[in-house]
Amino acid sequence: MKPWPGITVITPTYNSGPFLAETIESVLNQDVPGLEYMIFDGGSTDDTVDVIRRYEKHLTFWVSEKDGGQAAAVNRGFARATTEFVAELDSDDLYLPGALHAALDVLRSTPGARWVAGGILDFGTAHTPQHSWYLPTVPTTLLDVLTQRFQVAQPGHVWSRAMIAAVGGYDTSMRYVFDNDLYAKLLINGERCIAINRPLAAYRLHPTSKTMAEGQYFEAEWDRIRARCVPLLPPHERVIYRHRVAMLRSQSSYTTAARELAEGSPADARARFARTIASYPPSLLSRAGLGCARRLLFGSRPVR
Repeated sequence: MKPWPGITVITPTYNSGPFLAETIESVLNQDVPGLEYMIFDGGSTDDTVDVIRRYEKHLTFWVSEKDGGQAAAVNRGFARATTEFVAELDSDDLYLPGALHAALDVLRSTPGARWVAGGILDFGTAHTPQHSWYLPTVPTTLLDVLTQRFQVAQPGHVWSRAMIAAVGGYDTSMRYVFDNDLYAKLLINGERCIAINRPLAAYRLHPTSKTMAEGQYFEAEWDRIRARCVPLLPPHERVIYRHRVAMLRSQSSYTTAARELAEGSPADARARFARTIASYPPSLLSRAGLGCARRLLFGSRPVR
């Protein structure tokens, strides 16, 4: 078996003082040999820097200054890292006990392994109660990524530093789905992701997180990824792609219609329901389509 490899964990942060200490401790408690830990703060105005200073003797590097956003901050970490493997843990997420040991053990014991991903626990706050977990469904093809047929959040990934460098790291022009863009680039480059069938990290959902507060902006960046990558699909996969994406968009529209109905706007809900069927008739037979139809016909419970 190969010697135990080193790993660099990169935490980008901005005004994350309430959560950052818990994130840092979850990294330091991994107790893996050869750990480099770097924190890149984008010039926070809360107590983030005070929190970092409490732990600075355990850090390989940290800085607090205005930067080009999360993707740019993590790319700086990729460039400074000296270890074989790298990972990103955002300043409101956590590693579970033994996570990095589990990931590195698979990487050193599996010939040719350069990318692994494990499961995730979702958790929230009193304002956003969330309690769920899942094992990873890793992307195996470019089609999987473009149609979102995978389930493994960014904190569950560990990558080869050389592999990341070969595709140029994150696209710094993106704010929301640069991680998914990276997965597409890696698959195009012939890489494969190996699933680790245990949860590795905990993903915090809270009112100020981008996932909760700005989710409506994600689709525009997905469109950019798809515009670049769909021409790379073989013809038969483009047919599958069109169906899957139409179903994804229809599902979102049916969910919105159900919410409009629950909030007391039945006319808006019916109009949206009709537009969705007209835009892609097969979507009516989906679970979301039939569920929305049932609510319109027989009434609705509140949609959370």
